[in-house]
Amino acid sequence: MQNNIRSHLIRLNMICNESCSFCNVTNETEPNYKEKSIFEILLEVRKIIKKNWWVSNIKITLSWWEPTLRKDLDKIILWIKKLWVNYIELQTNATLLKKEIADKLVKNWLNKFFISFHSYKKEVFEDYVWLKNIFDIVVNNIKNLWNYKNIEVILNPVISKKNYKDLKWYFDFIKKEFPFIKYISLSFIQPHWEAKKNIDLMLDYDTINKELIWILDYAYILWFIVNNPYCGLPICIMWWDKYSKNCVEVIEWKEFIDRWKIRKENNKVYIEECNKCIYYWLCWWIWREYIKKYWDRGIKFIS
Repeated sequence: MQNNIRSHLIRLNMICNESCSFCNVTNETEPNYKEKSIFEILLEVRKIIKKNWWVSNIKITLSWWEPTLRKDLDKIILWIKKLWVNYIELQTNATLLKKEIADKLVKNWLNKFFISFHSYKKEVFEDYVWLKNIFDIVVNNIKNLWNYKNIEVILNPVISKKNYKDLKWYFDFIKKEFPFIKYISLSFIQPHWEAKKNIDLMLDYDTINKELIWILDYAYILWFIVNNPYCGLPICIMWWDKYSKNCVEVIEWKEFIDRWKIRKENNKVYIEECNKCIYYWLCWWIWREYIKKYWDRGIKFIS
C-alpha cells in the first residue's frame, strides 16, 4: 500500500508531553539538537525537493517527538505546501489535537494524520504513555477528525506484552468508535533507547505466532487494511507473508531502497535460517536486541 511507504522526515522538536516506556528516541539521540525555525525547516524541505527533482509527488512527514507542541505548526504546514509539496503527513499522539487546532492544520493543506493509539482500555493506554486522564481526550480528538473530507487518518498501535492479548477487541473498538478509519499500522517494540531499557516489554516471535497468527485475517473481515511498517515484524512472523503486499519491505523494494545500508544503519541482523528464506532479499531482518534476548525463537524461513 502506497500510504505505508515512508516519506521524508522533518524533525520539528525534541520535546513530548508523554513518557512512553517503549519510546525509541530520547534527547540522547540528538544531544545538540536545537529547534529549527520555519526558515530552517523550509531550507531542509527545499534540499529534499532538489535531491528528488524527478519525483512528482514529494511526501513530507512532520514528527519527532510531539510536533503539536509547536505553536507555529499550522504556519509550517502552509509554507511547506507553498513549496509545491503535494502530500504532508503529521505524526502525533493526538493529545493536543483539539478541533480548533485540527481545523487550522487541515485548512493549511495537511493531508494525513498518523496517530499513536495503543489500547482501547483507558488504564492500559494511560499506563503505556505515563499520562493520566488523557485517554478520553485522545478518543474525542480522533472522533473529531471524522468531519474532514479527503483527510487520511491512520492509527498506529505499538504492540507489547501489555496489550497484545487485547488486539481483537482493539479492532472491534476502532470499528465501533472510529468507523471512518480504514488503515492500521501495526507496530511492535523497536528496541532502542527507552524501549531498550524496558526490553522485557518486547514480545518474542513464538508467542506472536501462536497467539496472533489469526489477527490479520480478523482485521480484514472488519474491512481494515493493516500495514506492516518499519517498526513492525519480519515477513516470516504472524503470517505476514500472506499479506506481503502490505509490508513496507516489499513495497520499498520496488522503490530501489538501499537495503544493505538500511539494515546496517538501523541495527538489524540475520541468522542462518534467513539464508533459506524466499524473502531474504526483501526482508529487513531482525533487531539485534531481539537476537540477544530471544535468539531465534519463533523465526522460521519461508520456502
